[in-house]
Amino acid sequence: MSDARQPVADRGEASLTLAGTVMGLRPSFEALDAIEKTLGRGLVDLATAAIHKQLRMSETGQIACELIRAFGRDADDAGASKSTAPRVTELIMASEGGLLAAMQTIGGVLAIAVNGGYDTQGNLKPPTTTMTTDEAPVGG
Repeated sequence: MSDARQPVADRGEASLTLAGTVMGLRPSFEALDAIEKTLGRGLVDLATAAIHKQLRMSETGQIACELIRAFGRDADDAGASKSTAPRVTELIMASEGGLLAAMQTIGGVLAIAVNGGYDTQGNLKPPTTTMTTDEAPVGG
């Protein structure tokens, strides 16, 4: 990804550094749907397992792979968009922080996704604000 676009946190993109290369993670609807179908588990279950460090190595690699592919499609990065789960898993295991670091990042991405924090393209939704007041509502 030397000349390719880097992940942009404001767009909802996280990253993993694999073999010294920053790999963007983009939680598009297409990626999230593929994750559920491939692993046969729901996103809430997967997010919970990641947060509690209970994903299997192959599950972590598959989730990361789908998110990397989605980033690659969005960034026109042919290498990232053609990533394979076995290779991503191998790179995760050899990376600094290994499986636990990858699971922490993936858990964060999935937690935001299951809480409605992304649109279908994988962009962060704008934060909502609410006004509070000490005044009683006016009835009438």
